[in-house]
Amino acid sequence: MGKCRVSIVMLTKNAGTAFEKTLNSICNQDFDWPYEIILVDSGSTDDTLKIIKKFDVRLFRIPPDEFNFGLTRNYAFSMASGDFIVTISQDVVPCSVSWLQYLIDPFCDNNIAAVQGSTVVQANTDVFYWEKKGYFYFTSEHRKWMEKYKCGLSFVNCAIRRSFWQGHPLESVLFSEDKLFQKMIHDYGMEVYFSEEAVCYHGHQYSMKSLIRRLKNEGIGWKYAGVSYGLVDCLKDIYHNKWLIRKSIGSMINGEIHTMQELLFPLLRPICVYHGNSKGI
Repeated sequence: MGKCRVSIVMLTKNAGTAFEKTLNSICNQDFDWPYEIILVDSGSTDDTLKIIKKFDVRLFRIPPDEFNFGLTRNYAFSMASGDFIVTISQDVVPCSVSWLQYLIDPFCDNNIAAVQGSTVVQANTDVFYWEKKGYFYFTSEHRKWMEKYKCGLSFVNCAIRRSFWQGHPLESVLFSEDKLFQKMIHDYGMEVYFSEEAVCYHGHQYSMKSLIRRLKNEGIGWKYAGVSYGLVDCLKDIYHNKWLIRKSIGSMINGEIHTMQELLFPLLRPICVYHGNSKGI
């Protein structure tokens, strides 16, 4: 593979104090070529901007009311000079100094338009029970997507070929711009490569309100990606995954589940995804 230049792009807003770990890990990669870091902040009011000033990065700022996942990523990507654009979320921490190399190496195959990295939950961290157990995406819309596309492209931790994006810019979408981009890759006849070695730490904790909002937004995002999730799908998922309800009750009894949102998740996910997906775009 010839020499290339890489742009690491992040969207930020109120990233929190742990954000410094993310930037430290990115800045200390053992990588064969020069790379730049581009941040687009949409109105941070915490210490995010102070943390950013500690690092050699290019910072751009937009008003909060101008933020749109598709269009803001287009703007951020347009600032990039690299042949390859790495996208990583502000709450994700690369696990090793080889993370970036593992993301970029597969592009030696010219038919690869994107490389998807993997994520793991860091030990001894406060993470939502169902994420920790690997059952967060148990509903049928996700399973069908994986059956068709083999992996789910996520801008949480991935790299894309800049020339492909230039010919296929993102659309104005509220959510799931990464899945829409994956569909464009598939329809064009190119591929997404999954790199298990390009691994990052990632995990969330949710309040009841934030969980419901997240799940409804997923439903809306699937609609942008052309995936329908109707009432019948919702009811089938609840019925066929009754064992998750039993597991939830058992995990509450043995002390693994501590919150109402974790207890009710096997019902909340299908109901909320259906509610979001049934909305008009």
